[in-house]
Amino acid sequence: MTFFEAAAKCYRKYVSYRGRASKSEFWWFFLLFFLFAWPLLLSEFQSGTWVAVLSFMYFILTLSAIIPLTAVFTRRMHDLGRTGASWLVIFFPIFGVLTLLYWTLQEGKEEENKYGLPDNKPVVSRQLHREEKIND
Repeated sequence: MTFFEAAAKCYRKYVSYRGRASKSEFWWFFLLFFLFAWPLLLSEFQSGTWVAVLSFMYFILTLSAIIPLTAVFTRRMHDLGRTGASWLVIFFPIFGVLTLLYWTLQEGKEEENKYGLPDNKPVVSRQLHREEKIND
């Protein structure tokens, strides 16, 4: 999956915490989030009207990416057969960050798990959503 495919898919599945996300989908979207967030960090060291306006714009962009980032992280954990609440390990300093990094770098399981089949397609399948509604 390419950078643009991952970004488009994550924004199409903006608040979808169901299903699975591949390693490439997660990391490409994480890169997009980083690209949104780093100018916000840099603006903290500057002052002026334009910096304030740009800081506000980057703040809004960063906020718009937080929800899909948590969704794609949850789907990434599902790809590994873990629960979406696995991110709570982040509250253990150093150990938590290293554990999450290790988990997100692992390859997903090719076989079906309790969260469904692997979803490595760059588009969101409408048929999948219909089947989910029928099964629910």
